Amino acid sequence: MTFLIIGQDTQAKDDKISALKKKYLPKRESHEFDFEVLHAHKLDSDQLKQSLIALPAIAGHRLVVIRTADKLSAHNKELVLEQVGQKDTQTVLVLEADQMDGKTSFYKKLSKAAEVTRVHSEAKGNVFDITNAMERRDTTGALKMLTQAIDDGQHPLQIMGVLVWFWGKMKPRVKDEAFKKGLLELQEADLNIKRSRIRSDYAVEIAVTKLCSLISY
Repeated sequence: MTFLIIGQDTQAKDDKISALKKKYLPKRESHEFDFEVLHAHKLDSDQLKQSLIALPAIAGHRLVVIRTADKLSAHNKELVLEQVGQKDTQTVLVLEADQMDGKTSFYKKLSKAAEVTRVHSEAKGNVFDITNAMERRDTTGALKMLTQAIDDGQHPLQIMGVLVWFWGKMKPRVKDEAFKKGLLELQEADLNIKRSRIRSDYAVEIAVTKLCSLISY
């Protein structure tokens, strides 16, 4: 049995994994011996092989979770697909990822055999609440919603993506000079975050404040 869980809502993904753990490993003592979490970005192929073929010690199944499965190496993807293609296996495989390109052969093959669950974060609504406040030039409200969105788990770079979209939408409503200044502010915030010049949340706060000041009707 294989499960693929995709989305940026960490809590929702963890809840799904916990439910599978409760279903396949009902006895608490099996959690120590028959449950394993692997991280794709640093996963050795030999370790993956061993984890996939190991037999359960206590429960009727082993539950193997691969985090950030979209970062699996090409060879490890092949190993996963081999495992997924096997029948009567005692390994329950769970692959978790924030996102996965649906056009790749890996996803297409995997999704045919796996139960796919996509989770959606309610916090995303907060991001668009920010832009709605900005459009009203409600800087205080926008900053308050920004803080809430970050507290809810939204990464500053995700918020930056929405701000870039929003500023493009505002082009007809701001003066050309102001629009260009806004683009420069967004570029500066993006560089500040990626190069760790200042705290990422503070960089977004500055961008929101400056964009609000540039909006005119």
